[in-house]
Amino acid sequence: AAARCRCRQPQPFLLACLHGGAGGPEPLSHFEVEVCQLPRPGLRGVLFRRVAGTALAFRTLVTRISNDLEL
Repeated sequence: AAARCRCRQPQPFLLACLHGGAGGPEPLSHFEVEVCQLPRPGLRGVLFRRVAGTALAFRTLVTRISNDLEL
């Protein structure tokens, strides 16, 4: 999944990504991935935020990426 994503890093802990579209088989999804600090000291989380695209395409993509991260 991640191999077909085009990403840029606008801030140190934020990625802005595009996936699919351009006549390919998968619909376009524009999303952000942010590493954020959790309330407990020393813990970090990964926040996925949909910017554009369908909720179904976003959910499918985030599930695939999360599984690849092995968190």
